[in-house]
Amino acid sequence: MRKTIVRVTLVALVVLLAFGCGRNAERYTERGNEYLRQGELDKAIEQFQKAVQAEPGNAEAENTLGTALSMRGDFVPAIEHFRRAVALKDSFIVAHYNLGRALTETGDLLGALGEYQKILQIDSTYALAYMTEGGVYVRLGQSDRAIDAYRRSLHFGPNLIQAYLSLAAVYVGTNNYDEAVKVLAQAREKDPRNSEVVAMAGRIAVLAKDLPTAIRLLQEANKLNPQNPLSKNDLATALMLAGRKQEAIRQWEDILTMNPDPALEQVVKQNLAKATTE
Repeated sequence: MRKTIVRVTLVALVVLLAFGCGRNAERYTERGNEYLRQGELDKAIEQFQKAVQAEPGNAEAENTLGTALSMRGDFVPAIEHFRRAVALKDSFIVAHYNLGRALTETGDLLGALGEYQKILQIDSTYALAYMTEGGVYVRLGQSDRAIDAYRRSLHFGPNLIQAYLSLAAVYVGTNNYDEAVKVLAQAREKDPRNSEVVAMAGRIAVLAKDLPTAIRLLQEANKLNPQNPLSKNDLATALMLAGRKQEAIRQWEDILTMNPDPALEQVVKQNLAKATTE
């Protein structure tokens, strides 16, 4: 789901940037956007490349092409185009942000941090920059800095549910379950029907060995999103730990009808085999 959300966001970004391109590049960008709507990413990229060739000094066109290349997973050439975009227009926040994301994907975490910090020099209230900065600090193993970045992100973007989830995950990683629960409670105030928030609260309850609360929350998460095999697996695990084996088995059997990814499928089959032989 996360990949789908990222792709939808990038598509929207490409469409919006069409209005920033000059006349010569605009018609190619419009064609590229049409191909995106049709799911033809390769053809869209061809059009965006023509837009760049038509106006080599157009920062928006460079960023648009970089965005489309990122969607295809071609992060190295995407980085080249994002760099051109910010070289042409240093105040181009979106291009700095996209460059940071692409650098993160290639493992250049310090380079990514540099881009997010440039954004914050331009606009110290840019919540997404703080959030992605927090993600880099997590990967660098700097929990305190990650927490501070996520807190700043929520200060300027109080409706960023992903920032709540990420902040709670950092607290869980440091075994601070109480703070994680508080953060998720704040997230639920913003979006009471967000299944990811509810499911994460359920997982934390499992870790805290509060199985009744865990089962209640994970059942609620599954009602909110019945097609999420991960939360179903979490519920099955909680039920098994609570001694409710037959209910757990039914959950695992249900997951196998949902075509889960191979890794989860293997785990579920192992759990089922263990549960049915005990």
